[in-house]
Amino acid sequence: MIFTLFRNRVFEVDYPEALIEAYCFQSDFFAGYDWKRKRDDSSFNSISLIGARTKNDVLEKCKKLIKNHRNLGIFSLDLDSFLEKTSKEKDRLTLELHELAKELDDIPGIGFSKVTKILHTRYPEIIPMIDNPLQDEYRSLRPQWKEGDWHQLFNDYYDNFLVKETFSNLCKVYSNVSFLNLTKVRVFDVLWWSYLKSKNQEHKDIKWKTIRQLK
Repeated sequence: MIFTLFRNRVFEVDYPEALIEAYCFQSDFFAGYDWKRKRDDSSFNSISLIGARTKNDVLEKCKKLIKNHRNLGIFSLDLDSFLEKTSKEKDRLTLELHELAKELDDIPGIGFSKVTKILHTRYPEIIPMIDNPLQDEYRSLRPQWKEGDWHQLFNDYYDNFLVKETFSNLCKVYSNVSFLNLTKVRVFDVLWWSYLKSKNQEHKDIKWKTIRQLK
């Protein structure tokens, strides 16, 4: 199946369902997160299971701030309902999300990567995890982008799903792994993370057979 990342990176994945099973459930690192994670306020505590350990006092500050913004419009949506919004409505929603992300980013001990991971643990249907490797990839494609403009980054991330082939294939994979209780956002997270891992210079000598960059 073919997927596009930020409109400029096209990659193909063979057996995506097997890749997702191995990543989320056969890996000791992620199994605890994807298999046991709850979707309520207690889910904030699962951030440590995705490699983002945070001091308890810092996490409590983040939780309090997020709870104060629990009525943010985007939090009531899943990916499908968000994509049904008009461009103007989506832009407004991501601008609100940007403002919250800035406030969280200002908390000492928290960076944007960790911000998105914390938000994703509570709102996995709509908030992506945008960690440092994905930011680096985005920066290489958008050299004019300035770090801190999370509004633009969020917009371009969600625009991934406006590519019909990408969204159609994502929906197929999501349906095929529905028994795993993952969200579409999480499924796409596994796919792009695996793609970036395959092109990492530290692993350039590995002859990847199931995932490859097309352009």
